[in-house]
Amino acid sequence: MILSPVPIADLMAQMRVIVRDELRQQQAADLQERLLSPKQTAELLGVSLVTIWSWERAGRITKHSLGGRVFFKYSEIMANLSTLQRYRKPNMVKGAAAS
Repeated sequence: MILSPVPIADLMAQMRVIVRDELRQQQAADLQERLLSPKQTAELLGVSLVTIWSWERAGRITKHSLGGRVFFKYSEIMANLSTLQRYRKPNMVKGAAAS
């Protein structure tokens, strides 16, 4: 096997690419494990806090406690999004007649 010298500029450029890719992967993983407050979860899903707690009691979403506070994992909410949307009541348009 013959080793040839690699110009330092090429080596540095390749290292930048590798580090940039690793940082992007880590940021994507961090986003998936982001913790949401109950209020943030309700806003994300477009439902009330009462609905969030109802879904938690029914086992549709899982709460996580940290330091006496309750959070929901973004990744778990996104994984269950299609199931949760089935339980969401349709928005009522103000002034529209119910049929």
